[in-house]
Amino acid sequence: MKVLLTALSAKHIHKSLAPWCLKAYCDTYVQGCQVTVQEHTVNDPIGGIVEELYLHRPDVVGFSCYIWNMEQTAKVAQILKKYLPDCIIVLGGPEVSFEVDLNAHPYADYIVQGVGEQSFASLLKDLIDGKHGPKTLIKSGDALDLNALPSPYSPDYYKSFAEGRMSSIQNQLVYYESSRGCPFSCAYCLSSTFQGVQELSLERVFADITGFLEQGATCIKFVDRTFNANRQRALEILRHIFGLETDCTFHFEVAADLFNPELLALIAAMPPGRVQFEIGIQSTTPITLAEIKRPMDVEGALANIRTLVGFGNCHIHVDLIAGLPFDTPNSFAKSIDACIDVRPQMLQLGFLKLLKGTKLRENSSGYGYVFNDFPPYEVFQSRDMSFADLIKLRGIEAVIDKFYNSGAFVNAINYAIDTVFGGAYAFFDALADCCAGANLRMSPKNAYTLLWQFLCKHGDRVAAEHHIKLDCLTFHTRGVLPDEIPVHRDKGAEQDFRRSVQPWYSNVRIEFFEYDKKTRAFVYDEKDEMTQAHKVVVLME
Repeated sequence: MKVLLTALSAKHIHKSLAPWCLKAYCDTYVQGCQVTVQEHTVNDPIGGIVEELYLHRPDVVGFSCYIWNMEQTAKVAQILKKYLPDCIIVLGGPEVSFEVDLNAHPYADYIVQGVGEQSFASLLKDLIDGKHGPKTLIKSGDALDLNALPSPYSPDYYKSFAEGRMSSIQNQLVYYESSRGCPFSCAYCLSSTFQGVQELSLERVFADITGFLEQGATCIKFVDRTFNANRQRALEILRHIFGLETDCTFHFEVAADLFNPELLALIAAMPPGRVQFEIGIQSTTPITLAEIKRPMDVEGALANIRTLVGFGNCHIHVDLIAGLPFDTPNSFAKSIDACIDVRPQMLQLGFLKLLKGTKLRENSSGYGYVFNDFPPYEVFQSRDMSFADLIKLRGIEAVIDKFYNSGAFVNAINYAIDTVFGGAYAFFDALADCCAGANLRMSPKNAYTLLWQFLCKHGDRVAAEHHIKLDCLTFHTRGVLPDEIPVHRDKGAEQDFRRSVQPWYSNVRIEFFEYDKKTRAFVYDEKDEMTQAHKVVVLME
C-alpha cells in the first residue's frame, strides 16, 4: 500500500515536522506499506500540488491541518478525491481535532483527532488487513511515551532538504520537539486541551542536536511550548549548547518570569547569536491574565526581558495579543508601552484567534466575541474592544513591524518615544495615523523620509535630522538619507582615518553632526551581529 503524507507549510523555510513523525512511527510499526512525505507550501499553486500528489498514485493520503493551511488543504484534498476517487483521504492535526462529525469535510474518509502517531498507524494496519470500515472520526488513545517514539530525523528527512526548493538544511529551520505538552492552561491556547508534559531524555536531546549540527543545521527551533518551565532541564540543555563549537542559532519559546539568576548568568555568557527567545507576554492587565488563566509575574517578566536585552548577545521577540477578555484600548496601550519600554528587538502585536477546543471559544458569547467563521477564526469585536478599536490596532501593528521591528530606525524611534511623545503607544498611534492608506512596503529611503517628515511635524527639526541621519549612516552604506537633510562629509579625514587610524579598514564615512557637535566615523567593514549596526567611532566633540 502506498501512503503519502503532506503538510502545506507557511513557507519553504518552515519544514513541517508532523508528517515526518508519522512516517517514522509507521515505518517502524506498520508492515506492508510504503510511506512517503511530499512537501508543499500554502503559496504553491493548488493545481500543481494536486498534480504532484496524483503522480504518486497513492492509496492513502494524509494531510496535516492547521489554521494557516486549512483552506488550501481542503481545496487540494477535494480536488484530489475527484481525480483519485478510490484514494483514502485522512485528515489530522489541531484544526480537525475538535470536529464532531465528518460532514464538515465530505471529501475525507477519516479524521484522526489528537496525537496522531499510534492512531494513524492503527488505521493503516486495518486498511492493509482489509478492515475498511465506514468513514469515521478516530480519537487518539492514551499519550505515548515520548522517549519510545522513533526519531523523525531519518536519512530520508535529511535527504529531503537537498531535494526541496531551499536546497540545503542551512537554508531552513529545523523544528525540534524536546518536550510535548504544556504545564499551563491558557484559555486561548490549544495546548490547554491536553494534560501533562512529557520530556525527551537529555541524552537523546544532546544526541539529536549533534546529528543536526553534523548535517549542517544553522537554526534549530525548539517547539516546546514553554522551554524553561522545567528550569533545571532548561539549564542543562543551555549548558550543552553553550559548550558547542558552532555558529548555529537555537530558538526557544519561554516564559520570562521563570528565568532564575543561574539561567540568566549562563545566557549572559553565550556567544552572540547562539540563542534567541520568543516570549509571550500577551497582556500586562492583571484581570485579563487572571481570566485567561495565565499566571505571570508581570514586573518580574519585564525586568528579565530588560536584563536579556541588556546582554546584547541574543535576539528577544515579545508577543502581545489584542482582544483578550477585559483588555480595553487603554489597557492594551499600557501593555504596548510596558513592552517597548524594555526594548526587545521585536514586538509582535497579534490578534486573538478563537481556536477550536479552547475555553475562550467555548465561552465566546460571554465575552461578546464576534469572530470569523473561517480559519484563522480571528476576533473582530468583543465586549471590551469594538471593530474600530481593533482596526486602529492593526494600523499600529503595521508601523511597529515596519519601523520598530526592522531595528534600522532605533535612534529616531528612541528620540520619538522618549522626547517627543513621552511613550511608545502615543508615538506609534500618531505614526499609524500618518501612514494610513500608505503602502509600507516602501524603499528604505522613502521610509526614512516619511519618518523624518513626521518627526519634523511633531518635534524639533534639527533633532529629527540628527537622529534620522544617525540611523541612515549607521545601518546603510549609501543612498538612503532623505534628500532634504544636509550632509557634512569629510572625505579628507576619511583618507587619513583609513591610512593612519585603522589601516585595514577600506570603507569608511566621516560625518560631522551639527546637533551635538560631534564628528563620527562610520566603519562599514564591521557590523554588530545582533543589531546589524555598523561600527561608529566618535572622533571628536
